[in-house]
Amino acid sequence: MKLPNSAKDFEKIMKNVDFTRVMQILIPILQPVMIGGLWLLISRLDKRADALSKLIAIAEPIPTINLNLPQPVVLASMYHSVDEFGKVLDEVIQRLKDLDIPTAEEIVNDIVEEILPEPVNKAEVLSDFQDCVKGYERDTPNFLKSSTTKSLYVNSCLLQKGYASKVVKETIREFLT
Repeated sequence: MKLPNSAKDFEKIMKNVDFTRVMQILIPILQPVMIGGLWLLISRLDKRADALSKLIAIAEPIPTINLNLPQPVVLASMYHSVDEFGKVLDEVIQRLKDLDIPTAEEIVNDIVEEILPEPVNKAEVLSDFQDCVKGYERDTPNFLKSSTTKSLYVNSCLLQKGYASKVVKETIREFLT
């Protein structure tokens, strides 16, 4: 059989083509398409794969969930479960819109208002101090009385009344305002 010149030229060209190089270029391009298509086919044929596909489509768009699945599988799952995916994506977007994120200034103001107490009343501190000193005089036997035991007693009494934390908080309040 005699081939025309154009057919002979085509045959010569095809003999010179290295198909392994062509496949090296095509495989990385076609691999995701083949994986996604295969997953889509499996999820349409098998009920368990269908349920898993819907689970993937629902879970993957949530920002805190990462299933570490190949992108073609996720894309095929989303294509297979477009309705469920759309509903979940709408809910995620609505929840993100509804978040009220406070500014740094609002956070500092809340700390100052809620955590830190009102300024310490100096007259109240003096009155409580005098009560602690009177308690020391009343409760401590004479043979135990000394400047050290008095200091320990009065300081522990003031600590029990919460003055150490109040003084620290007052210092923080003065620093912040």
